[in-house]
Amino acid sequence: MAEKNTLVSDQLTGKVYLIRHAQSRYNQASYELESTGKKSEIRGLKWQAQYIDTELSEFGEMQAQLAIPMAHLLNIKTVFVSPLRRALRTAQILFEDHPAQPRIVVHPQLAEKLKNAPDVSVYRGQPFTQYGKFDWSLFDSSYFLFDIVKNPITTTLSKFPIEEIPVKLLQAMEFMQPDKIETADDMYKRAQESKELWKNYSLDGNVALVAHSNFFKFFTMKFPSGEKVYRWMANCEILDSDEV
Repeated sequence: MAEKNTLVSDQLTGKVYLIRHAQSRYNQASYELESTGKKSEIRGLKWQAQYIDTELSEFGEMQAQLAIPMAHLLNIKTVFVSPLRRALRTAQILFEDHPAQPRIVVHPQLAEKLKNAPDVSVYRGQPFTQYGKFDWSLFDSSYFLFDIVKNPITTTLSKFPIEEIPVKLLQAMEFMQPDKIETADDMYKRAQESKELWKNYSLDGNVALVAHSNFFKFFTMKFPSGEKVYRWMANCEILDSDEV
C-alpha cells in the first residue's frame, strides 16, 4: 500500500510551480486599513522604514505551515527563491523538510518590483544567517538590486556603504514619486525574460519559484487580442505555471 504522503509523480518533466510568499507584516497592515475603511491611508505605509524587507506576520507563519502538505506533494528538484525575507521564510517553511529534499537556491531575478519599502532588501553582502543552508552562490558582497535595476539613481546610491543603502534607497523612491525606480515596462521585461531561465533549469527536474505578487503578475501577463490579462496570486498560493 502506498504511503499517504507519497510525492506526486509528474509524467511530464520540466514543470515550473509558482508560489507567492505568505502574508507579510506589510500585507497585514494594508489589509487592516482596507478592511476598516481606511484604504486611502495605505499610501503612507509604503514609505515607513519599519516595512523595509518586511518579514512574515504571525498569520503568514501559520498560513505557510498550513500549506506544507500541498507543497510536500509536489515532486520538486530545485526551489528558486527571492532574496527578500518574506519569500525566504516561506521557502524555508515549505521546503526545508520536504521529502524530496530539493536544493534551495536564492535567485536575484525573483526580487519583487522595486517600488516601495517592502521591496528594499536589507542584504549587506553576506547570506542571512537564518537561511545559511540555502545556496547563495549567485550573490557577492555588492547590493544585488543594483545589478537588476540600473539607472542614474541606483548608480549614485551604489557608492554608499552597503549598510546605508536600504534607507537611502527608500528615500530616493519616495522623493521621485509618482515616477518609479523600476517601471512597469522594466518589470515586465525582467519577468518575461526570466522564463527561459526557469525553463532551462527545469530540464533537470521540476522547479518551484517562491516570489512575489507583482513579479508573478508580470510573469503571467499576456495580451490576447490586445487585452492585458494576468494572474494576481494570493498569499501562499501554489500554482502550476501551465495553468496560466
